[in-house]
Amino acid sequence: MAIVSAAREPNLRLSYARAHLAELERMRQVYLASLDGMPQREIAQAVHLSQASVHRVIARARALGMEHVSLEEIVLQRFVGELSAEQMLEKLARFEHWVPRIVDPVDGVLAEDSQAELERLHADGFLSEDELDQALDAHE
Repeated sequence: MAIVSAAREPNLRLSYARAHLAELERMRQVYLASLDGMPQREIAQAVHLSQASVHRVIARARALGMEHVSLEEIVLQRFVGELSAEQMLEKLARFEHWVPRIVDPVDGVLAEDSQAELERLHADGFLSEDELDQALDAHE
């Protein structure tokens, strides 16, 4: 049974990447519509959510800084074929919202740094070792 599961893993990963990108795009569009002044009830009708759900999506998008494309989105766009590897690496090299790895003397490495995010994407199979190295080298 493990052989069948291993054979399905790339398809499952691709399905996840497509679904996650779609959800991020919906979140961004809801957020941008709210910034443009569109009432939450109208947004809710357009995206088939309750007004309360739209309110939560907007709050989450604001907290995540969804007005900007994330590192994860760039990598997943390449994974699903929306970008070439070269385009992805170029976007990663020019990424404006890079969060440096900070080492706190008490707590150690603080969470939410860009390097850790790319390392997680590599560990999850969305980024090769070579691509990870090139992206990190562009920000050193």
